[in-house]
Amino acid sequence: MDTQSDGIKLIDQAQAILNRDVETAYRAGDFNLTVRRAQEVVELSLKGGLKILGVDYPKIHDVAPVFSKNAKTKIEKENAAVLQRIEQISKWLGLARAPSFYLEREYVEEDARKALKDSKFVLNSVREICNLD
Repeated sequence: MDTQSDGIKLIDQAQAILNRDVETAYRAGDFNLTVRRAQEVVELSLKGGLKILGVDYPKIHDVAPVFSKNAKTKIEKENAAVLQRIEQISKWLGLARAPSFYLEREYVEEDARKALKDSKFVLNSVREICNLD
């Protein structure tokens, strides 16, 4: 396999998790699961994007700074705010991952709605930056 097809597979997995797990958990009122799976969507999207860009990503959950650094050449300067937003979302969900997983915090509908919306934003932005749409 080449990095391009591996990257597309990761992004396709992110889309499947979004459709199957994140949206279903949100509709079911399982807000902790919504947050946890939204983080996974963001992580897989960014790692897929890095593979497509030919960058070996670190084995950590929040790779948004690495993605931003490498994607800057792929977007126009006026769209740089997109990368900043991606970094903010990835950081927030990365920090929320463990508390949502281990039930250390009970996330509410507002948190879950934000996580769902934000994970869609990251996935769609990565697709656009990597010219997959």
